[in-house]
Amino acid sequence: MIGQRLSEPETMGGHAATIEEAAIVTQERPRVQGVGVREWRPRPTLRGTDYSSEAVYEEERERLFFRGWFCIGRADEVPASGDYLVRDVAGESIFVVRNRAGELRAFYNVCAHRGTRILDEDPACGSVGKAIKCPYHAWSYDLDGRLLATPNVHEDEQFERADYRLNEVAVDQHGGFLFVSLAAEPGSLLDWLRNSNETILEFERYRLGELRLGRRISYDVAANWKIVVENYNECLHCPQIHPELVQVIPLYRKGEVWDGETRDGGNEMAPGATSFTASGTSDLPKFPDLFPEDYGMYYGAFQFPNLMVNMHPDSVMAYVVYPQGPDRTRVVSEFYFRPEALAMPGFDPSPTVDLWDLISRQDWQVCERAQLGVSSRGYRGGVYPRKDRLLFDFNERWREALGRPQVG
Repeated sequence: MIGQRLSEPETMGGHAATIEEAAIVTQERPRVQGVGVREWRPRPTLRGTDYSSEAVYEEERERLFFRGWFCIGRADEVPASGDYLVRDVAGESIFVVRNRAGELRAFYNVCAHRGTRILDEDPACGSVGKAIKCPYHAWSYDLDGRLLATPNVHEDEQFERADYRLNEVAVDQHGGFLFVSLAAEPGSLLDWLRNSNETILEFERYRLGELRLGRRISYDVAANWKIVVENYNECLHCPQIHPELVQVIPLYRKGEVWDGETRDGGNEMAPGATSFTASGTSDLPKFPDLFPEDYGMYYGAFQFPNLMVNMHPDSVMAYVVYPQGPDRTRVVSEFYFRPEALAMPGFDPSPTVDLWDLISRQDWQVCERAQLGVSSRGYRGGVYPRKDRLLFDFNERWREALGRPQVG
């Protein structure tokens, strides 16, 4: 596949994403994605303990989730000064707020006084107004994290407010998606997006940054986050688990996720279908300026480690994956639409939302069964046939992040 060029430069992390940079997106593509049937040799899965061990999960937190970039939702959820959202990043509560200049800032959700959690995760978004106030002792901070007020702590105590800021973390965005990095020295988001099994950088034509959130469904899945990701990246299970899905995308009846021919790993929908619905149609307006073939295609992209984006001719759905422990994952399914579609009288995305909700629930059920199996002492590790090649690609990327040797 040839990486799509950016339609225009987009500033991220202090530098511009140039056309030349976007054109080399695929230079670090998965190692075995394009291997033919005869060249393929079976590869081993991860160990059972990689899905069930608390020690492995702690290693993931320190070496992966706290060192790289982690998707936490959409920038349009914090549209104005003082607006905030709170998210759990593998056990660390983080909030993002837009400052008075309209810039994004992100902080640990911890007061500099005695560590009190400042903002609640329910509701997970809202507005703090002009200042962030701790609910315990009313210490207040401006929207850039500077300490403003410390009631009943007097100046003659030689207390320097400038020494007690909120603990800031890196925040950036691309395609409307918000990412945070808890690393002490985070690299550029653009480089991180490139170094993925797949990448949203290939889909600039969908104008993801212009889309707006229309629906959200949250699921609690009793399975390791990697099982959720692996389920997304294969379709050997589709003929048995997803009878409705294989009607929409006929290739999935063969257990394949990509025919190796279509652009950007896309798959043709059923003949005549122009929308990701059970009927193949919808009343939503089609996205402008896509490639002609896009209007009959479905595209999926897994952005390592926790974002899965599904693109349709008239909508986009994303799974944002939030690990909760070695055997628990919260998966948030979000549906994005053009602003003009959201403004339509009688706007109703139910046909797309309902189909994806059905598919999701079918997936989570088998993911939970998989978690039970890999947690057994009787599980000695499995095998990846060729149609599981994207799972092996993901496992190799995971091994790289954790500093483990590649299997190859």
